[in-house]
Amino acid sequence: MKRKITMSTFELESYEKMIASKAATQSADILANAGPDHAAIAMSKLLTYTDHSVKMVVGSFEGPISNQLIYIEALKYCISKGVKFEIIFLDPPNFDSEAFKILIDAKENGRDITFKIADQDLINRLTVDNEPKHFSVYDDNKFRFEKDTKNYFAWFSFNDPIKTAQLKNTFDSKFNTLGDLQLEVA
Repeated sequence: MKRKITMSTFELESYEKMIASKAATQSADILANAGPDHAAIAMSKLLTYTDHSVKMVVGSFEGPISNQLIYIEALKYCISKGVKFEIIFLDPPNFDSEAFKILIDAKENGRDITFKIADQDLINRLTVDNEPKHFSVYDDNKFRFEKDTKNYFAWFSFNDPIKTAQLKNTFDSKFNTLGDLQLEVA
């Protein structure tokens, strides 16, 4: 029996193929994603092609992206390569998030993963139009900047060291001044 391919399925498969091609060639193009499915595809490819470090400013790992299988598999692969993770939460983390559970488990098993909580100064610096922005930096050349966090609209690239350095500097300027996230669940 053949699988019925809907326009949505076809569109997502086409998007994933295009993003995989851009990732494999380390394209310097600035690409867009909109919606949690596109975001999960984009972030999965960014994670897959990361070799050394991930720096993330996230909301809470609420689930629409972080619970998708494509994201989970890429996250596990990235962790298995020994990639260092530094994550700043703007909101209290979702302890039910599959991705967050995987990261906590990896940290408890000795992986280099650090969680911090944003202070009001960082939240204010990242807030435009009453909405704090999320972003991620992968190694020294890849980034994703979420312009609209409600609709998951973001710009990203697999090879833009200049924009990556700008975001990395924003991240690094605050990271060591922030308090560690306490992982004990009551």
